Amino acid sequence: MPYGQKSNTGIIFQDSYGTAGDTSSIHFIPNLSESLKLSIPPLISENMRGVFDEGDTYEGPRTVDGSIETEAQPIALGALFKSVLEETSNVNSDGIYTRTFKPRTSDFDEKSANNPVTAYAYRDTGSAMLYSDLNGAMLELGIANGEFLKAKVDYVGGEFSQSASVAASYPVGKRWTWDTTSVSLGGSAVDEIMDMTISLDDGGLEASHTLNNSKYPSRIKRTSMRSISVSGTLKFENQDEYQEFISQSERELIMTFKGATEIQSGYNEELIVKLPLMRYEEAAPAAEGAGYIEMSVTAKGKYSVDSGSSMELTLVNTQANY
Repeated sequence: MPYGQKSNTGIIFQDSYGTAGDTSSIHFIPNLSESLKLSIPPLISENMRGVFDEGDTYEGPRTVDGSIETEAQPIALGALFKSVLEETSNVNSDGIYTRTFKPRTSDFDEKSANNPVTAYAYRDTGSAMLYSDLNGAMLELGIANGEFLKAKVDYVGGEFSQSASVAASYPVGKRWTWDTTSVSLGGSAVDEIMDMTISLDDGGLEASHTLNNSKYPSRIKRTSMRSISVSGTLKFENQDEYQEFISQSERELIMTFKGATEIQSGYNEELIVKLPLMRYEEAAPAAEGAGYIEMSVTAKGKYSVDSGSSMELTLVNTQANY
């Protein structure tokens, strides 16, 4: 019987849309779950033919979608980031790499909004499954007190094939825990946050079929505006954040995750999540019992003319290339 605990998943970056990645270049992702799947909807004839039964069935347009979720590990996290965002800089200091990722300001090319990827999935039986010509469409980062930082990417595409399985080689590095996390709003530290999730929807990416002699999509393009959502829960110890909601201010949000041990003298694995402008949409303190009063909040990350972006992720690890 196949077990999820013996499965493995990875990401391969493609040079172009239409050419699947090589399984010798997999970035393996230690995952909590993955749900990648091939969909083949039926195409049913509606011609009248003198009977009450539905018409003949043909293959409809094939698509691939699904997600990969993981307890964030510094090296694997970079592969997930690159499948949604653009790597805008990479600074090497004696084998310590500091990368900056931002939402794209232009499409990867005319057929692919983001860097096309091939997702590798081995499920402990038979051949491995390759889902190529995918784009990372949504990115979610979430942390709660007493837990690990978690990351999730939703993918759309793509093509499907199968190949021999590959022995997984997982990256080293400790996960980030809640106690290495700090948050600041508008330049001031905030210590009453219990949990927070930041989600990027990169413009409603959608696989598109054309008359190109194929049942698979010929491109992946945007269908809506990019949006960034924030949700969380705060201890309602004062009304500072509630007053920010009332005034509808826009402030910088910075979340910093720092590894507990040095990977080199003076360096720790680190992730900094920055939204240059965050604006509350809802703040709802509620006394729901005898215990501590809490306030649930939702907010949006807004585009900043000054920074030229709505999000910036800085990742420090020992990975030279993705």
